[in-house]
Amino acid sequence: MKMNNLLKSKTGGLVALLLLTLFLYSCSKENDTTQEEKSGTPVKVVNPTLTNLTDNLTLNANTIFQRKEIVRATFQGFVVKVIKKIGDRINVGDEILQLQTKELSGSGSMDINMGKELFKGLITIKAKTNGVLTEQNHNTGDFVSDGEQLAVIVDPSSLIIELNVPYQFVSQIKLGSNYSIDLPNGKSLDAAIYKILPSVDQVSQTQTFLLKLKHADDLPENLNVTAKIPINIFHNALTIPKTALMTDETQSTFWVMKLIDDSTAVKIDIVKGIENEQAVQLISGGIKVNDRIIYEGAFGLPDTAKVIVGK
Repeated sequence: MKMNNLLKSKTGGLVALLLLTLFLYSCSKENDTTQEEKSGTPVKVVNPTLTNLTDNLTLNANTIFQRKEIVRATFQGFVVKVIKKIGDRINVGDEILQLQTKELSGSGSMDINMGKELFKGLITIKAKTNGVLTEQNHNTGDFVSDGEQLAVIVDPSSLIIELNVPYQFVSQIKLGSNYSIDLPNGKSLDAAIYKILPSVDQVSQTQTFLLKLKHADDLPENLNVTAKIPINIFHNALTIPKTALMTDETQSTFWVMKLIDDSTAVKIDIVKGIENEQAVQLISGGIKVNDRIIYEGAFGLPDTAKVIVGK
């Protein structure tokens, strides 16, 4: 009797162990299947949009001061006193420096009767314009010739933009038109065409346009800037974010990754049109506004890839 009970007990234990093993195996299989179903590259998707897109021609330009006074020597002699320094604000009539004739330097005295005045061999050079002293070409004791440049005074309020346009695009730019000027520090200013020079550079075949800034913002001279010239406006252009556009190393072919179901993305070859800082136009490829296009996580994905769409 005891032997039968013992056999029954052992048999029951084996059955329980077998059932537990089958249960654990089933759970493990289910977890593996669930994990397999959830595997894939995390991505984010967006729908293409219809928008107006502007094709801009970006050209280099630079700042210049239109009004400058070149302060020159009125006779041969020596600089005996420098009155103004570089960076000083100058008003009309301000004394810039003083010159002494070569003859006075040699003799120690020189009185010449010049009508109502007695010329003693010293002359003070004065400013004829308002502005800022940006160059000082001589120091005390320097010898200067008649007509030699002594200093330069510029008027900061006369700052303009000089834009050299390739002649094939000249017809796109109109007198009085407003354009955006981008500065190296990331800021943008508005400027308008107010003058077109009637000549073309013989070497570069560019024509010069002058733009006046609405707010000069105390810009320095010789600053390299860029001007955005709208060439064409495409209405209802089909666009995607620039981050959604994939290309090869030579940038000769382009494609996007489109979702065909909730977890599968396929490669779609496209032809791109114009673009700006944020978006690019799709010309061909069969993409529609209700398609889901990967804009984050598409880099390196194969032609057909498993993905996990995030929010």
